[in-house]
Amino acid sequence: LQPPQSLGSSRVLGSAPPRLVAAMGDSFSRTASSCWDPEGTASLVRRKKAQRAAINQYTELLNRLEQCQGGQDRDGVLSEIKRADREMMAKQEGKFWAGLQDHADWPPLREKRSRLQVQP
Repeated sequence: LQPPQSLGSSRVLGSAPPRLVAAMGDSFSRTASSCWDPEGTASLVRRKKAQRAAINQYTELLNRLEQCQGGQDRDGVLSEIKRADREMMAKQEGKFWAGLQDHADWPPLREKRSRLQVQP
């Protein structure tokens, strides 16, 4: 038998990269979690889908606002954004809005809102 070949660092030829091992463990953890708490998992999936839909809606509205030349077009898009804000803030007694603010994809939208002078 020959010892494993080294690749120059502490990695050994034929061993799995650490990232792959961690991802496999995460996958197992998520799968086990969904078996032990299917209702909680379904709730989490619904929340994530709703957050993604809201982020997509805001992205589309802010892109439209950016393209507006001004006047009635801008006012119309601003009223749609305000309507979306009221709807999102009312969901789940405000918990949905708070969760949306914590989403990883929200900071760029917050910056864009600020740049376009759109206050929630």
